[in-house]
Amino acid sequence: MERFTVRRWNASDAHDLASGLNNKKIWDNCRDCLPYPYTETDAERFIRLAESQEPQVNYCIEVDRKAAGNISFERGADVERFNAELGYWLAEPYWNRGIMTEALRRTIRDYFCQTDVERIYANVYASNSASARVLEKAGFRLCGTHRRACFKNGRFVDSRYYELLRADLESRP
Repeated sequence: MERFTVRRWNASDAHDLASGLNNKKIWDNCRDCLPYPYTETDAERFIRLAESQEPQVNYCIEVDRKAAGNISFERGADVERFNAELGYWLAEPYWNRGIMTEALRRTIRDYFCQTDVERIYANVYASNSASARVLEKAGFRLCGTHRRACFKNGRFVDSRYYELLRADLESRP
């Protein structure tokens, strides 16, 4: 039996989504546009959006028959139209199990198959070493640190910048 599955979001996930994402530890490592506290109304709004997206850009991580996380891709525009920014989170009870690393590997392969994107990148607050390890294990390369690049929780923080090219993935067995 699989430890987790990756699938599309559906309306019945709203309670699990709100429960998992209404966590200050998670919010502290995400963008401020993510509501906190996170309510079932927020979850319902997000799920309606995710259900309508083609190609799929938000992937639900299901663990123990519960919606436990999300992986998202936001495509760039203009000269960056072949890039996509990666975002992800996992409910705290499932941390440190290797789930996110493997879920990223699966969804990145799927996203590359569905799109003509050549490069996926992610920014991680420098204090979030667990997230940095997840990206590195998933094959991302650290490009550098953007000093004082983000303003989170009332202070400037450094951000680590990671990338993964389609060619990097295709060259792996």
